[in-house]
Amino acid sequence: SESIYHVTIVPTGERFACPADQSILTAAHSADILISYSCRGGQCGACMGKLHQGEIAYPNGQPDAISEAQTEQGYALFCSAFALSDLTIELIDPTRLDF
Repeated sequence: SESIYHVTIVPTGERFACPADQSILTAAHSADILISYSCRGGQCGACMGKLHQGEIAYPNGQPDAISEAQTEQGYALFCSAFALSDLTIELIDPTRLDF
């Protein structure tokens, strides 16, 4: 049986189900929750957000568009990240990122 995790978005409190075999971005879009994205391949950083609680993995390895330092600060690329547990995430407007 495929695991399905629950993702809660702060501060809105929206929730969606995230199957273990889908990226967080794909699962959100399936639930009509729009996470901004551009490339879908971990190259651009448009879907970057903050992971407040829970565990994620990058099955295809650390994406190019996120640094180890950003990862340590709790950021994640939702197009490439897969949930390993229930998550609490914050969506970040990419126009406000100033890395």
